[in-house]
Amino acid sequence: MNLEIVTNSTLVEKIVWTILHSVSQISLVALILCLLLRCVCKFSANVRYLAAVFALAVSFVLPAITFVQLASENSAANLFQTTGSRSNRAEALNENLRRPADFEALAKTEDQTANANDKNAFVSIENLRYFIHKNFSAILPLVVGLWFLGAAFFAFRLGGGIWQLRLYKTRQTFMPDSEWQEKLQTLCAKLKISQSVKFLQSNLIETPVVAGWLKPVILVPAGVFLQIDPKELETIIAHELVHIRRYDAFVNFAQNIVEVLFFYHPCLWWISSVIRKEREFAADAEVLRIFENSRITYAKALANLEEIRSRANQTVSPRFATAANGGNLMQRITKILQKNTGIKQSSSAWSAGLALVLIPAVLLIVFSFNQTSFVNAQTKTKNRKLAIGFVSIPPLDRTANPPKDADATMRLLIEKLKSHKVPAIGFLQGSMISDGEKLFPVRANIVRLWRDAGFEIGIGNFKHVWFYETPYEDYVAGVEKNEALARKILAEKNLPLRFFSYPFLNTGKKADDRLRFEKLLLEKGLAPVKYTIDNQEWMYSYAYDLARNDNDLSSMTEIRVEFINYMSRMFDHYETYSQEIFGRDIAQTMVLTPSRLVTDSADDLFGMIEKRGYEFVPMSEALADEAYQTPESFYGKSGISWFERWQMASGKQLRSEPEVSENVQKIWDESRAKAK
Repeated sequence: MNLEIVTNSTLVEKIVWTILHSVSQISLVALILCLLLRCVCKFSANVRYLAAVFALAVSFVLPAITFVQLASENSAANLFQTTGSRSNRAEALNENLRRPADFEALAKTEDQTANANDKNAFVSIENLRYFIHKNFSAILPLVVGLWFLGAAFFAFRLGGGIWQLRLYKTRQTFMPDSEWQEKLQTLCAKLKISQSVKFLQSNLIETPVVAGWLKPVILVPAGVFLQIDPKELETIIAHELVHIRRYDAFVNFAQNIVEVLFFYHPCLWWISSVIRKEREFAADAEVLRIFENSRITYAKALANLEEIRSRANQTVSPRFATAANGGNLMQRITKILQKNTGIKQSSSAWSAGLALVLIPAVLLIVFSFNQTSFVNAQTKTKNRKLAIGFVSIPPLDRTANPPKDADATMRLLIEKLKSHKVPAIGFLQGSMISDGEKLFPVRANIVRLWRDAGFEIGIGNFKHVWFYETPYEDYVAGVEKNEALARKILAEKNLPLRFFSYPFLNTGKKADDRLRFEKLLLEKGLAPVKYTIDNQEWMYSYAYDLARNDNDLSSMTEIRVEFINYMSRMFDHYETYSQEIFGRDIAQTMVLTPSRLVTDSADDLFGMIEKRGYEFVPMSEALADEAYQTPESFYGKSGISWFERWQMASGKQLRSEPEVSENVQKIWDESRAKAK
């Protein structure tokens, strides 16, 4: 494009003049808002919020009106649109300026005098425009270009936030259980929200957010359900519903558009910050109105959310979203606690000091809780039962100092199992304690440690092999070798051997092989364990061991949180199977490995299970449930849960299983690639 055409473009001039006018216009609006906020400081946060929103609207409307007026100034257009060159237009303007007598002659009547005054004013403005046009015309396109680049940058950032929010809504989300859905409906009724609101758990976010205003979605991190008290979480969900009822997501979107257009003006950013701050204050006030006497609970909930976000190293949520921990968190907690202690904004220095003491005290209480206190109380009143089997014992050595570390892990695990009253059973893998002829003393003593702690011992194969990939005779030989080792250790305390666990939950290549083998088990007095809750804990444990070997405490914490989230979703998954197949909660059986991850996460894991209403029972009691007599005839290369076997036997489709977190999956895939 020819530079002179761009320079002479009236559109460029209009944009430049609009920008110049907006500087003073928005500054004046901000000044008026500042004075107004001082006058209404004792009013509700919603009043201050509405004042700020009105100021932002005026900040947009005034420059828009200016631009329209500039576009409609036909007299100016006629003045500058002569057929001559730019110098001819200048001469025409100068000629008008040299003939003041022409204007004086028009002052014969009052109407003519008014017209003359208007024209004089117009000439003075046009004179200024001409001066700028003459001396700075080459700079005008540069000014517009810089504005365009800045607006494009902020628009791109806004678009990225919208796209990120869309990913949050569509990826790694799942429905919370029915209990939370019912709570959501109750809260909607309290807030008189007739609009349909979708409620999802997400593995991608670390703080609750509201996405959309036409079809709003509340996204809550899956980990939050496990890490804060249900009453606290209920206040957070109510906060998000308040945003939906107030259409704050729509206002926030419009706010972002205005920020894109007037990114260059610091006063507009200040107005926008006031809106965000007062919006959160107003939502907090509404939550406190709904939940009476819940100020401490709500303050703790906000503090807990910030701690969870900080642990996950997530900076902020997209600006396009309205987040539960938005605004100035300390200011919000201050206001909540001030109201709780009867402190008013006009309080004395003594009252302010009291608030400063209370706020750190509450935060100290919140942040000093260990993760056990944060385990989600998705409390179930139903009487549920769960038996846990550990394969294989002793623990697998992945550290630099085996078997010393395996011994320490087993001792810690035993302590945790006892504290939670879990009558677990461990399944011996003989190759880890013997070469087939003699015992490895230290590792064999780890098995004895388990036995002497009062936990039952069962067997798998001598090596952890797939039945599908092992010839029948070799598989049986491995089981019998393992049986001999186990019976020798159990005979020292005159204990029986009662259970067998299929390695990898794989039951062979052919139906005949499985039938022959289980007949053999029956002859030996052994019962095969049928696991209903299968999982990929071993993948998380592998990633955890790598981080532990590197002393990467941050990654270890992240993996533990992801692991508990994953296990909670697995329970949701298999509990749904239980209801779908049997119409009730059958006694469940779950397989784990005696890993350091399970040991270090035991309080959270077993606490989560207890909160779901489970009682830990021996394997024999769980398998006594009549559901385990349900026929199934699965065999093949896979190793799958017995729920899935029963589902397939009934001719129904399998449910989609919760996925392992991307972080852990990536670590596992990289290890497989290196192994090849």
